[in-house]
Amino acid sequence: MGSLSKSVMSLGLTFPDLAKGAAYPNLERSYFEDLSSNRAFRMIAFGSFPIYLALFIPVAISGSIFLSDIVAYQQANGPFILTVAGAIGTIVFFIGYMILLNEYPFNILKSKADVIEGPYMEYAAKYRSFVYLTRGFLMFTLGALFSVLFIGIPPSILSLGILVNIAVALIFPVLMGIMSAFSPVFTYRQFYPVVIATSLLGVLAIAIGLL
Repeated sequence: MGSLSKSVMSLGLTFPDLAKGAAYPNLERSYFEDLSSNRAFRMIAFGSFPIYLALFIPVAISGSIFLSDIVAYQQANGPFILTVAGAIGTIVFFIGYMILLNEYPFNILKSKADVIEGPYMEYAAKYRSFVYLTRGFLMFTLGALFSVLFIGIPPSILSLGILVNIAVALIFPVLMGIMSAFSPVFTYRQFYPVVIATSLLGVLAIAIGLL
């Protein structure tokens, strides 16, 4: 998203758009889109660790990779969220949830400190609406996934349990909004340590689950 785009927002610049300290002659010109695509790649490469580790915690506790077994285990023994490993996993999952949605303080991809708002500004108009529409679907999907993995209630239209899925999908954005409102703006200097610490928590929760 942006790595193959060279928009008119960059083409009209009258000065060399190069990294500070680089020599201008005989070098290919750099674009704003390159910067935003690099940020997006770093978010994907490093920010995905917490959510992946959180998804593996119920597998470690139940001893199975199948969702039906994970749900059945919780219905027989209680939801994972009430266990030590599950409580830690909930924290790790929520932080990964915020990173995937790129919300404060994990808003590196669309930082307001930039000249432009990253790919969300570069792909404006109707394409911007598609970005935010898929974001809404992702918020519901992650909430439903959490209710399956950590509460043991799968989403089914024919069951009242879907009210739990909807409740989780509504509670998560509210908690995210509260945390975002009181969070500072992270740079990479803060982002990497938080991701590493959260990933270590996920590993700890997996170890507890296996034991």
